[in-house]
Amino acid sequence: MKPSSRRIRRALWLSATAATAAGLTVAGVASSVAAQQTSLSSTTSNTGPGYPPPGGIYAPFTNCPITNPLMQESPPSSDPASGGVSFAACTAGEVTSGTLKIGNIITKVVQPVNVQFGFFPPPNGAFGGDNTTGLTPSPAVLPPRAGLSALLVTKPDLVPESLLKALGCPSSNSTVETLCQKAAHLGGKYLKIFGLAQSAGQLTNFGLLSWTQRMKVQLINPLLGNNCYIGTDQNPVVVNPQLSVGPGGGLTVEPDPNPAKHPDTEVLKITKAIATDNTFFAPAVTGCGPGGLANIAVDEAIDTSAGLPAASGSNSLTLKGTFAVAVSFAGEDSSLSQPQNNAQIVLSAFKASVGTPRSVNSGRSPPRWTPLARFSRPMGSPSAPRPAASPARWPTRPWPAGTVRRTATISAVSRSCGTTGRA
Repeated sequence: MKPSSRRIRRALWLSATAATAAGLTVAGVASSVAAQQTSLSSTTSNTGPGYPPPGGIYAPFTNCPITNPLMQESPPSSDPASGGVSFAACTAGEVTSGTLKIGNIITKVVQPVNVQFGFFPPPNGAFGGDNTTGLTPSPAVLPPRAGLSALLVTKPDLVPESLLKALGCPSSNSTVETLCQKAAHLGGKYLKIFGLAQSAGQLTNFGLLSWTQRMKVQLINPLLGNNCYIGTDQNPVVVNPQLSVGPGGGLTVEPDPNPAKHPDTEVLKITKAIATDNTFFAPAVTGCGPGGLANIAVDEAIDTSAGLPAASGSNSLTLKGTFAVAVSFAGEDSSLSQPQNNAQIVLSAFKASVGTPRSVNSGRSPPRWTPLARFSRPMGSPSAPRPAASPARWPTRPWPAGTVRRTATISAVSRSCGTTGRA
């Protein structure tokens, strides 16, 4: 691959990195009740990734589905079915702070949220079904081997209001009043509510700056039972986060330390990314209370205090974090014999890094740091016109030698990189 083409790819993937993890972590205010003490390198299931924990620049990628045979189905870019692109990529993201507002419930994201998944362009990737927008050609997104529940690892976050307030205590309804009295008498954990957002389906409309994520939020309290949710798999909260980069945010690229063995392979990272959405609808709660018909009054009491269902404009989210993508574009390199197995190259790089200290820069050159505030124009020469936002293929055109890559925001990069906007 020509150096200029690699530079364009890096700009694309740095944008994709932030959008990917930020979008998924919308569902990651918390991931599952079973997620107890976890860290960036832990998983939510006994089903491991199929490779030992990597080190060096690959240390964050602890649960990528890179061993899934489907990840190998990216044809070389010379294949007409490839759409001109060929890669295999792993995403690792960690959200460190944020806020989720659903109706009148405002929850701060305090517990770190770790996100892991992989994606690749399959042959003849095209829009269809739930995928109506995003990257062109449309990539396939795969969860870790343990399934969708392993996309996110975190712990529940505390909802500021108590159960007494959520139920509107005291209550004229006998079922609700019984719960009020039990909570007041028992105190402690019986007064606290925790919010635990979970995936309610696969992510769709995968793009550089946004995609669609379906989620449901469990309200956790011993008196509310195990099935108290805002949203369901059939009627989820559907979010479409948009990405920006906060003050001091920027991009780095670290190449693999052994390019002869792992050609066109690198880690791309973005810091201080911010994902926001205030357009989503929030449905009413279901399944809260002692069970059966008795839940109806409890559901209605919580809906009243929480302001649910809540129309678009009444809800919002803001998530902040640092995200990375490990990717091989070997299938696009005309200097190599084709086809190249991009996924196997990434897996080999992971295995070769085992035991390397995470703090060590194992690349042959120092990582390049690119603060976004220094950029003022889209990719190309300083006088280049801004590319149109119409659908386009991912760019493979070479830029003149010495060209400075510029962009005002990540959205400028996306307009240069083959995304399609929502209607």
